Amino acid sequence: MGAPGKAAGTGDLAFAMEDLLDAYFADSDPRVLTDPEARRLADRLYYAIDWLSPGGQVADVARRFNAALLLGAYHWYRFRHEEQREDAGRASVMYLMVAKVAPQCVPGPLLDAFTESGSLVRDGEPTAGELAGYTGSAVGLLKEAEVTGDLCLLDDAVQLCLLSARANPRDDLVKAEALTVLGNVLVRRYEFADDADALDRAMVVTVKAGEMTPPDHPYFRTCSSGFGHIAIRTFQRDGDLHTLDLAVRSLRAAAYGAPDDDPHRAAHLTNLATALSLRGQRTGRAEDTEEAFEAQFEAVEITPPGHPDAPSRLINLAGALGTRSGDPAAGEDGRDLVVGLLEDVLPHVPEGHPNRPGCLIFLVHALGERFAHSGDPADLARSVEVGRQALAEGLSGGGYLEPDLLRVFARSLRAYAEHFAAPAALSEAVEVLRGVEQSLPGDHPDRTETLSMLGFALWDRFKAGGRTEDRHRAAEALSEASRVPTAPARSRTLAAAAAGTIAADSGDFARATDLFALALDQLELTAWRGLGRPDRESLISDFPDLVTNAAASAVRAGRPERAVELLEQGRGILLAQALETRADDQALRARAPDLADRLGEILLELDRLPDSPYATASWSAQDRRRANERRGELARRREEILAAIRALPRLAGFLRPPSFTSLREAAEHGPVVLLIASRYGCRALVLTGAGVRALPLGTDHRQVAERTLAFLRAVGPGGSPLAAHTVVVDTLAWLWEAVAEPVLQALGHTGAAGPDADPPRLWWCPTGLFTLFPLHAAERVGPGTGRQAVLDRVVSSYTPTLRALLHAREHSPRPLTPDSGGLVVSMPSTPDLPDLPAAGHEAQLLHLRYPDARLLTGPAATIPAVLEALGHCSWAHFACHGTQDLARPSNGALHLHDGPLTLRDIADLRLPRARFAFLSACETSRGGMVLADEALSLAATLQIAGFRDVVGTLWPIDDGYAREVADLVYENLARPDTPDPAAALHAAIAAVRSRHPDAVLVWAPYAHVGP
Repeated sequence: MGAPGKAAGTGDLAFAMEDLLDAYFADSDPRVLTDPEARRLADRLYYAIDWLSPGGQVADVARRFNAALLLGAYHWYRFRHEEQREDAGRASVMYLMVAKVAPQCVPGPLLDAFTESGSLVRDGEPTAGELAGYTGSAVGLLKEAEVTGDLCLLDDAVQLCLLSARANPRDDLVKAEALTVLGNVLVRRYEFADDADALDRAMVVTVKAGEMTPPDHPYFRTCSSGFGHIAIRTFQRDGDLHTLDLAVRSLRAAAYGAPDDDPHRAAHLTNLATALSLRGQRTGRAEDTEEAFEAQFEAVEITPPGHPDAPSRLINLAGALGTRSGDPAAGEDGRDLVVGLLEDVLPHVPEGHPNRPGCLIFLVHALGERFAHSGDPADLARSVEVGRQALAEGLSGGGYLEPDLLRVFARSLRAYAEHFAAPAALSEAVEVLRGVEQSLPGDHPDRTETLSMLGFALWDRFKAGGRTEDRHRAAEALSEASRVPTAPARSRTLAAAAAGTIAADSGDFARATDLFALALDQLELTAWRGLGRPDRESLISDFPDLVTNAAASAVRAGRPERAVELLEQGRGILLAQALETRADDQALRARAPDLADRLGEILLELDRLPDSPYATASWSAQDRRRANERRGELARRREEILAAIRALPRLAGFLRPPSFTSLREAAEHGPVVLLIASRYGCRALVLTGAGVRALPLGTDHRQVAERTLAFLRAVGPGGSPLAAHTVVVDTLAWLWEAVAEPVLQALGHTGAAGPDADPPRLWWCPTGLFTLFPLHAAERVGPGTGRQAVLDRVVSSYTPTLRALLHAREHSPRPLTPDSGGLVVSMPSTPDLPDLPAAGHEAQLLHLRYPDARLLTGPAATIPAVLEALGHCSWAHFACHGTQDLARPSNGALHLHDGPLTLRDIADLRLPRARFAFLSACETSRGGMVLADEALSLAATLQIAGFRDVVGTLWPIDDGYAREVADLVYENLARPDTPDPAAALHAAIAAVRSRHPDAVLVWAPYAHVGP
């Protein structure tokens, strides 16, 4: 009747039988039961159990009960279809054993037969105490297994939980606890043995437990914490961010809802910290990383000394500290703290302890990170030593942490090979990573990181040894890494960009173009709208050269039209997101008005979610969390609706990057010049109604960088005016020779416009570091040639992107009249900043010209007053201090009486009445060296907020001359022959230049943004 010693493995057979019965119950197909493989499975389970042994351990009793229940059901339902006596007999035998414990699980006819025959002898239903006792025993086995790592203990715990749940006729808290503990046991089995089926079952039973538990009952927190733990592991396996969001939500409720004296609160906080840390790494949300550290710190703080979970919580604290974005981990002291903490914990998790792999993984990584910042080779050697120690202990022999351990070890080997010139270590890293990649399922989210690391290791080996096969395999690995759909978008972007770089460096610009285009697709997903603006900016800033390298490769591949498309796709990502609510949806509304309405509601709410320093200044941590969760939820719904829209006929391109055909319309009123500075060449893409022409420029990307730094130092604070003048004049001459003159000659603008002729229009759309230069003021003054200047040949304007120019043209211009609804903001005196006496005179003259304009000056010019007034004006003039932060351009600000009105505050605005703005303040048209392609200037941001035309400045301006320029601009705007702001500014700059021809610092910084 049974074979002693075969109990091991019965758990897997029982679960396989449970799956088979679930498949049968799903559609009552008898073939599921009559299939020969099903019968073989039933026989294997039957003969794996020692049915005749008396008593035994409680786990053995549970195992027999669970097997009898499953086999009884199999043979009973098979008998109903096949009517074989053998099935009837075995079903009777199995169900008779079940009936003595849980008669409610026995089919009615059999139970009646047992009762009538007198064969059913019972002492009564198991009491709640007996059932809870089974679960308690399972908890004890689980805790023992967590210390020893013994899988047999987990198998026994599974059987006890199943017995407790199946023998309980009520869906009460006793059963809920049994199922919750079962979920905990199964997820531990997954963690110890990488048993994916156990993880799936853990999720099912834990959800059932939650459904049985009243939400207001204290035990619901335990269910929520268990669910969160399982959801974390599920996310790590399938990469579904929604699952991780559910984990965070459940774990926040458990951790923050638990009273201070709840003995499980530290466990809830630890699980929450893990979920938040993972989400921070996956999405780039900095607040998640910070909250993870705070939660784990509290978990450690409230854990009693000597508690068995203390080591694991300290290990998790080290991990949270290592990934924290701010102090103290960002500095040397923080890295020392992480390493020291892990070295201290290591003796408390001896060989064989389940927490030892995690400790070693974090230690290998932390030592490698400290080496990367300090350069101490002892850290690198120790990192490799710890990795080898982990392998020697057999910690790579299974479990869900095995790939992590091998990856961090390979990373240290790669660094070791480079630092110590040890090619054998690099080859070892390659082999380790190949083994990891082969062990992962094709859709596993960790495949992207694994393949990327393999690609970089092979690329290192190619550079060291010159084997073209290594280069080819590196490109293949990185290309494959970029196409794993479950992996983080940022990781896919990095992989595609690296593959594109290998192709471009090899001279294969056609393939490079395709790979860079793939990277740009992924970059848009990286900066998804579920993140706040600072997080999106941070993620985009990781790829400063991607778009220019993509465009330059397309030009080298002979595809200038594609280069234009790629520039438009990869630049102004935040700007394009801001324009979504104003996109033309007529075609969508005609085909699917309901989808148009739903999308419009979601985009509108996304736009209205506060995201600026002023709007969120009074928020609590809970307010920020709610806003982040809502933003993420809306972003997911946006993606779902967009997928439905793009599945409709002729709407596949809805809200996707525009085609060259549509972008060419931006040159309808004059040429647009896009400038590229890349390691693969510097080009001007001259866009006209006829198409696009790529012109080589007389410079390279290194010279552009050197010129940028010299120029910014010259016009920055604290420099000598004479030195600044010299550098600016030299820079303008270089811009003329390298950029402007070739472009103007190609367009046929070879001489100054006649005195009676209107100069032609030209729009500059620079990229990268070119965005920081005064292209409109490029000129060369020399003996014999006189002054050759852009200013004399064309009227220049700037546009952040082609889409921004097309959008601005959708608004018709309006002349400035005394009653046109103006706003004048003036700050002659600003707290903590130098006085600007001419700003007051500038505002007074303007107010005399437009007496109906609203004047806010001095203490009246506060942030709330200005924001309110902007919502009602058609034109606005600011005469105040302006600043820009080249490293964090969203910190650019106009300084008012009560503080800075930042670029991010302005970015939240939507101003349908706005038409013209003049920013008579320093640096208002300047973007940043970081995020140069996001057009993060005050002028560009005001344009996207609603102002059709904006005048700003590229560097600090002189207070006295600012009044002169402003007066000339408004005088020109009042004339019937110069109503266009671009022409008005052009004429004003020309007039000031004629009066002060050598004062280039005075007239050159003013720039017009708009159509």
